[in-house]
Amino acid sequence: MRRSAALYGILGLVLLSFGLVDYFISSGFRLFVWVNLICGIFAIVLWITSSRSELSSITTGRSARYGANAVVYSAAYIGLLVAINYISTLHHTRLDLTTEKVFSLSSQSVNVVKGLQKPLKFYGFFQGGENPAARELYETFAYYSPKLTYELVDPDKHPELAERFKVSVMGTTHMQYGGDNGEGTNVTELNEEALTNAIIRATRSSKKVVEFLDGHGEADPDDAETQSGYGTIKKDLEGEGYEVRKLELAQLPKVPDDANLVVVAGPIKPLGQHEIDSLNDYMKHGGRMIAMYRPQRPDNPIDEAAMVKLAGDWGVKVGNDIVVDQVVRLFEGPALGLNPLVQTYGEHPITKDFKERTVFAMSRSLGAEPNLKSGLTVTPIAKTSETSWAEVDLDTLFRQQKAELTDKDARGPITVVMAVDGNLEQLGWGKGDARMVVYGSTEFADNQYATSFNPDFFINSADWLTGEENSISIRPRSIRASRFRLTTAQFSVVFAFAVLFLPEMLLIAGIVVWWERRN
Repeated sequence: MRRSAALYGILGLVLLSFGLVDYFISSGFRLFVWVNLICGIFAIVLWITSSRSELSSITTGRSARYGANAVVYSAAYIGLLVAINYISTLHHTRLDLTTEKVFSLSSQSVNVVKGLQKPLKFYGFFQGGENPAARELYETFAYYSPKLTYELVDPDKHPELAERFKVSVMGTTHMQYGGDNGEGTNVTELNEEALTNAIIRATRSSKKVVEFLDGHGEADPDDAETQSGYGTIKKDLEGEGYEVRKLELAQLPKVPDDANLVVVAGPIKPLGQHEIDSLNDYMKHGGRMIAMYRPQRPDNPIDEAAMVKLAGDWGVKVGNDIVVDQVVRLFEGPALGLNPLVQTYGEHPITKDFKERTVFAMSRSLGAEPNLKSGLTVTPIAKTSETSWAEVDLDTLFRQQKAELTDKDARGPITVVMAVDGNLEQLGWGKGDARMVVYGSTEFADNQYATSFNPDFFINSADWLTGEENSISIRPRSIRASRFRLTTAQFSVVFAFAVLFLPEMLLIAGIVVWWERRN
């Protein structure tokens, strides 16, 4: 009985320990706590009542000294753990070990939050004033800046806040920038992309205007349905705080004075001389332009001579060819590829820290003019792979679907994007600078390739051209990893059975087996 009594004491301490751990860590499921506490107390009482005569000798013998030492060491260990946890609360660090960093913000979101000049507060309006997904997302944003705080609001309990911020839809996030008297905006979507775009809109003092040249068969920024439209790019630009317009330059005396950027997205019909002169004059007065080109197809020729000359005047030579890359397909071998992948980028603000793959479908080759004017700096910023080449025999390529690398073709890597920086004073056109980004592909930015990193590259170009270099980054993906969310009660049950119950049963079984063998 005495031997069994000591075992009861050990098991009682184990049961009490697991019960207290569950009590202090989780809440909502108390059955496990009460069962452990009741059984633990019963086992200790049974041990005490069965071992009264031995207690006095135990407390004064050598075992008492060993026990006291064990208690001291245990207390020191617990104190060390408490100190470590206290220090960790003062220096909080988040680690995301997932491959795709699905629990982290994108580089753009981080830059936007870290760049806050004034306090920003999120007010999340949710039923009952609680939403686990919203809280987690808000906490992720707040982690990167002490200027960002958040509050979850129950609109039924605080109707005055809903009325003040003009919130009429449950699930709305109101952003208040610069305190109670600052700028405010509402967001109904609960995702990183929507929140980041709203922060950009709230923090920018004024919108910059992007004019898309229209009237010559260019890619349409209002077309969000067809693959060849630029509707996705327009939406992304507007999300960054830009105002997107169409520019019918043929009906205007010049490019509007408030245009911060002009995009010429692959005109099919030739531009008139007045339009070319207006674009040149705009550039000579410190303008910003994105010029995009299409390959010449024998069955549908395009007269881009004026646009090619415009790029040449600013130091970029547009080749009369199309970039081909060999694609190796399983069981088929090399195949003709007109959608070359690009993952080699030059050193330039547009491509700073940009390591993602982009697709340059139906692209012409680009190069620097041999005799650059003094004051022009031309930088290649995107190149295809070494297996690519610039095919000049377009007739055979399009009519017979065949291409072969010959001495007439330029071997890869082939430049498909070039950035131009012009010093107007050195060029003899005034003061300041002019900037241009030339793309060999028009399909690069259409809706078909909007799911890749092409839009990031395009908007980075717009940011550099308009002087928003701090916004150059990788933007948040709209698709996030699936997550399984538990309520507090569900978490308590899972924690009790998966984290505590199984180890407890194994520990008790081990103690019993050890005790039987020892005795």
